[in-house]
Amino acid sequence: MKVLFWNIRGMGKKSRMGLLKDIIYKEIVDIVGIQETIRRDFADWELLALTPGSSFQWKWLPAKGHSGGILVGVKNDIFEVEEWTLGEFFVRAVLRNRLDNFRWSLVVVYGPAQHDLSTAFLLELSEVLQNSPFPGLIGGGFQSNSDTRRQKQ
Repeated sequence: MKVLFWNIRGMGKKSRMGLLKDIIYKEIVDIVGIQETIRRDFADWELLALTPGSSFQWKWLPAKGHSGGILVGVKNDIFEVEEWTLGEFFVRAVLRNRLDNFRWSLVVVYGPAQHDLSTAFLLELSEVLQNSPFPGLIGGGFQSNSDTRRQKQ
């Protein structure tokens, strides 16, 4: 199983979409977790173009203004998505491996750049993990104070 987590810093440019498509294809990626999409919505044709010849199920958390946004894709012939959950800072999928029926939880996060939201982010993440009866994989963008300082400069 191959999983790609990437803070893409905006999916509005065709070059980034092309690069993402190339990586998914060349690396034979089974799960995609993209942060900072800076997109409110995706058209079906855009998502189909990312994975030609493969069937993926997609879910996204819209960006707020000109920041954030998460896109998660799961290859249908490997995994069945039993449940999607959207939070303020995450997208969660309960997955079942079609080969051995193993169930697990995938959580893709994009932490807030604003330090005053850190407590809300950590509480939400803690709650989603504590309430899951399955083993899990967490990946994504975790902002730190140095990231915030760099963004302000």
